[in-house]
Amino acid sequence: MATLGNAADHSHDAAPAWLDSAFVSGWPSSAEPTEVSSDDRSPVQDHPPTFRIRAYSLFDIPGLVRFPGVLRLDVPDSLVLPRSGALDLPAALPILRRDRPTFVALADGQQVGFVRFSPRRPDGRWVISAIGASTGVYAPEPVWEALLAHGVRAAGLRGVRRLFARVPGDHPLLGAMRQGGWVPYARETVFRAERLVPVARSTRSVRIQEPADTWAIHQLYAASAPRQIQEVEALTSHFWHMDESRRASRGMRQTGWLLEETGGLAAYARNTRGSRAGTIDAVVAPGRGAELGALLDGVIAEPSRGWPRPVYCTLREYLLDLRDELTKRGFTEIGEQVLLIRYTTATARTAAVDPVHFPVELRQGLPRRVPTFLEGQPTDGAI
Repeated sequence: MATLGNAADHSHDAAPAWLDSAFVSGWPSSAEPTEVSSDDRSPVQDHPPTFRIRAYSLFDIPGLVRFPGVLRLDVPDSLVLPRSGALDLPAALPILRRDRPTFVALADGQQVGFVRFSPRRPDGRWVISAIGASTGVYAPEPVWEALLAHGVRAAGLRGVRRLFARVPGDHPLLGAMRQGGWVPYARETVFRAERLVPVARSTRSVRIQEPADTWAIHQLYAASAPRQIQEVEALTSHFWHMDESRRASRGMRQTGWLLEETGGLAAYARNTRGSRAGTIDAVVAPGRGAELGALLDGVIAEPSRGWPRPVYCTLREYLLDLRDELTKRGFTEIGEQVLLIRYTTATARTAAVDPVHFPVELRQGLPRRVPTFLEGQPTDGAI
């Protein structure tokens, strides 16, 4: 049975996608209790180590390859992107590291953590793809908080306004992110399928996306997603644009599929295929399960599609009424995750203004102003 713990077993990487929170980043397992002696407890807690955070380099690769706990975030997208785990050679090269911002935390000359961000088009927003901490018997939260704060500052210096993250709903990393100003804005359920099976032969018109369909897809997204979600994600029509350069880039292939009905677009699905996994991202209005099912049947039955295994799909909390359309076609629910956003802001400092109190005797005398009707009637006989 598929679970969060084996979401990426197919990749045979040293760092699986979602490990049990008890085994990630120094978090002790209930089966293996950790004992801290009194000699070690007070000095470390009273005087926490000072972290030095710097850019990822070639010298860090040997240590990070053996890193004991790595949490891969941004599932399922990070499962499709090539080498989004701890080992990423291009991220260590000065010429290419700008496109793969990765930072390493050191304490007393030892690697204690790392975080990797993935810039996304079209506005260059940063998404956390992996984070890890190796703190032995000590809590990993201080390392997480230091790495995330450094990443936010680095993003702001590069002109990035928004950072995003997807975190398993029961992981302690959520508390550290909230402490650092990350705000949850949605929840979603992750589904996984080893083999896709169409329910019926689709009799409705399903076709491949063309550049002219961009605006119609964006309008469908605006009609299906809650207003609050749209304001947070700030997606423009460029996000849905599909051209030849995007169909095949960075070791992935993308294809958009549309289900049309009289008067407009009924459903949209974007299929991303990598060497180790694939994803299907659907856009459909809540309650339109029949349209989603017909679109999936048409895409699955397409003879030219080479489907990698496994295939992932996510449903936001406002679309969970469509889960049956996924389970009928071979998808299994493997867990939930929380979507968070962090805005890069600058601290505004203004000069303090102290009030000046004047004694009463120093104030200038005010002229006596009396309404004319209190001064009696005029004596010239005028009315």
